[in-house]
Amino acid sequence: MIDKYKVKKNFSEAAHYDNNTSYHNITLGMISGTIKNFHIEKKRLNILDIGCGTAQGYFAVKDAFSSNSFDYFGLDIAFGMLKEAKRKIAAADASANNACLICGDAELMPLKHKKFDIIFSNMTLHWLNRADYLLNICGSLLKKDGIIILSFLISGTLKEFEESFKTAQNVNHIKLHKFPEIEPFKEKIGIAGLKLNYSEIIEYKETAGSSLHLLKKINMLGAKNAVNEKILGAGSLRRILAVYDKYYRNDKDMVYCTYKIAYLVLSKQ
Repeated sequence: MIDKYKVKKNFSEAAHYDNNTSYHNITLGMISGTIKNFHIEKKRLNILDIGCGTAQGYFAVKDAFSSNSFDYFGLDIAFGMLKEAKRKIAAADASANNACLICGDAELMPLKHKKFDIIFSNMTLHWLNRADYLLNICGSLLKKDGIIILSFLISGTLKEFEESFKTAQNVNHIKLHKFPEIEPFKEKIGIAGLKLNYSEIIEYKETAGSSLHLLKKINMLGAKNAVNEKILGAGSLRRILAVYDKYYRNDKDMVYCTYKIAYLVLSKQ
């Protein structure tokens, strides 16, 4: 079970988040492109960004549409992220009045009576305990001719860390975050009254000079272990990182980790 308090705390402390969003930026660019190709005959669009973080999604939408053609609703569980989002939007355009930032849990959606033309979520779904619930609530929030765009990490992400945990001695009791399996998730799409229009799996390799540096990069994104289990001691961590440094280097002698990403575009049935 994912500890939501840990998720909230981890991301609120991610002070250098925007400087380390490598794979996030790839999928954010894809979201922007999908939005640009979304043609709908309406003067003004309602757009929901679930897990909006520092409002990178707001600027992706602004790149696709003029500011006076959409209202942006950004939802995030981490208040620290929303403070930075508010600062960035104000710095870009002090007169902007089309952005509403809401601190809340995606699994306790506080917007149940609002209808949206576009709903998107970039790198959030894998932090939820009930991804199927999010599908159901998005289906109820989506207008008939709208679209849902989801990008999230799936099983196979950080597999090198998982293998290093198994190889290092006396750390088998540590329980790691489990990323969702894509096929069972796809099966839930139809159950939620939605259809899958587009699906792509992306594999991204993050690199660093050492496993410790790589771990720091992961932590800067707030992506610490969100499972409510025993924390690693210094000795166990050193053993794991030593295994990692030994076995997971590329031909440039850089330590690497794998992110497996699902990118889905959905609409109503």
